[in-house]
Amino acid sequence: MSNLIHVTFVLQDNFSLLAFTAAADALTTANLVQKSRQYSFQTASLGDQSVASDLGIQITADSPLPSVDVASTDYIIVCGGYRCDLSHRPALSELLKKASERDVRLGGLWNGSIALAHAGLMDGFSCTLHPDNHAYAQQHFPTLLVRNDAVVIDRARFSAAGPNSSFDLMLLLIQRVQDSATVIAIRNILRADVGQPPEPAQDHSGQPFRRPSEKLQRAVQLMRNNLDETLHRDDLAAHLNMSTRAMERMFQKYVNTSPARHYMELRLLKAHEMLRQTNDTVTSIAGRCGFVSGAHFSRTFSNRFGCSPKTLRQTALRLID
Repeated sequence: MSNLIHVTFVLQDNFSLLAFTAAADALTTANLVQKSRQYSFQTASLGDQSVASDLGIQITADSPLPSVDVASTDYIIVCGGYRCDLSHRPALSELLKKASERDVRLGGLWNGSIALAHAGLMDGFSCTLHPDNHAYAQQHFPTLLVRNDAVVIDRARFSAAGPNSSFDLMLLLIQRVQDSATVIAIRNILRADVGQPPEPAQDHSGQPFRRPSEKLQRAVQLMRNNLDETLHRDDLAAHLNMSTRAMERMFQKYVNTSPARHYMELRLLKAHEMLRQTNDTVTSIAGRCGFVSGAHFSRTFSNRFGCSPKTLRQTALRLID
């Protein structure tokens, strides 16, 4: 692999614009942090070079699929989305197979890994998909190893289940090439407005920054996997084999907030994503994000984002129209 790492994003019709831009922005910001061009990326389309995203915004791809030179590409990432056509695309399969033969690393965002499965390139590899696509995968690829994690990296295959996890996936891939300090700097720049303090490069004692414990990562993953029926804090602590008080101290140390507040933030971010990118009713989204009362959901959402769920949904619909 050359010093300059080249990434090709394959944009399918109705691809998730947020998932794509989150991944691309991480690469661009890595260059800014490194003060040199470490990463380059291009976009490719399946047909015409103009591709419509899930928001109806047209993106002009850099090249059509047949023009992609797999010999000069280090990563190929298939960008999926809620309304993407999941049927087999022979031209895309051909490109992915050529890339695999050259040991290009292959990945998918949202449901992009379905394309890898159609090409027969997921045998023996695990991946993640958006939850709405699990049934399709089980029906068409019964041997596909689909995990419930937000991000999965399995040797030369990698995947993310949605927009937020697309960003996290790219940080993990960047960290494999760079270092944790670069990743921390990228996160501080791009996530400065999410309501959590920036991650320090050093702790209060002046020692190098310590990565969050495995138990914290497990706790957050448990929260993400149980957004619809929220776990009580005592049950969450029991899953982690630690006391409730110890769990609260862990969250205060690493995230500077309580487990309950962090859990609520994850639920609200998921609701925000679903309001923009799905056709589900507000009531359905509230239930899937663990709110038993529509009034509580609307009030909490409005306090967090400054607008009601219905207002955000109407804005998203206007963009699509």
